[in-house]
Amino acid sequence: MLVMISNRAKIAASLYATMSISFWGISFVSTKAVLDKLDPYTLLVIRFGIGALFLCLLLLLTRSPLKIPLPYIPHLIVLGIIGVFVHQILQATALLTIHASDAGWLISFSPVFTVILSMIFYMRKSHYLELQG
Repeated sequence: MLVMISNRAKIAASLYATMSISFWGISFVSTKAVLDKLDPYTLLVIRFGIGALFLCLLLLLTRSPLKIPLPYIPHLIVLGIIGVFVHQILQATALLTIHASDAGWLISFSPVFTVILSMIFYMRKSHYLELQG
């Protein structure tokens, strides 16, 4: 089934992607600048607070109900801690000792490291399954 996407939707998607990339890109420089005044943990509490307020405001303005099935809550908590909190703590702590541009380069290679680790673990699992029979 072929789905036609309007030009307006394409432009909106491109705008949102550009905004997301821009905010992500300036996060290293802005975090480095703020770390002169705040410790990493205080910075993250403020950052997550602003993000939570923004998302709540977005939910209220769009009148979208937030329906998350109860069994998914523990998974979301674990993913939030590992995928967001730990990442942000490591980034902020690293920025205390290295330049923002160096941190940006290291983070930009994380998809490459993810692919390499996935291949290693996939090969290890395939080999294990072959041995099992």
